[in-house]
Amino acid sequence: MPQSLTGGCQCGNVRYEVPAEMAAAAKCHCKECQKTTGAGALTAAVYPEGDVKVTGELKTYSYTADSGNVVTTNFCGNCGTKIFLSNPVAFTGLRLVLAGTLDDSSAVKPQFVVFAGGRPAWDGDDPSIPHFPGMPTG
Repeated sequence: MPQSLTGGCQCGNVRYEVPAEMAAAAKCHCKECQKTTGAGALTAAVYPEGDVKVTGELKTYSYTADSGNVVTTNFCGNCGTKIFLSNPVAFTGLRLVLAGTLDDSSAVKPQFVVFAGGRPAWDGDDPSIPHFPGMPTG
């Protein structure tokens, strides 16, 4: 197994490196995550913020999520690829890496699904993992 994983934006101006072992991985069906990805859900690998090494310039956009928490999206200012999310209330000290930006996302295995009630009928989930109607606490 590799020691680290790499990823980046479409144009290559932003690159990052993270440890191969992630703290968690999850899938979210809230409306904001659907808008972020243009898909039925966002899948993210979760890392301690200090473990994410970035080269290139990121821009930010913040919004209020369905949970009521403020979420900050980091994206490439050149091509617009959304790469990271942070939510200091629900994910203190953590950075969520959008799984599709990894060069090889095969190691990402979501362990749970949040805002499962917002899942479009055309987007499937693994029924063997926990599904939460909203953002779980604790």
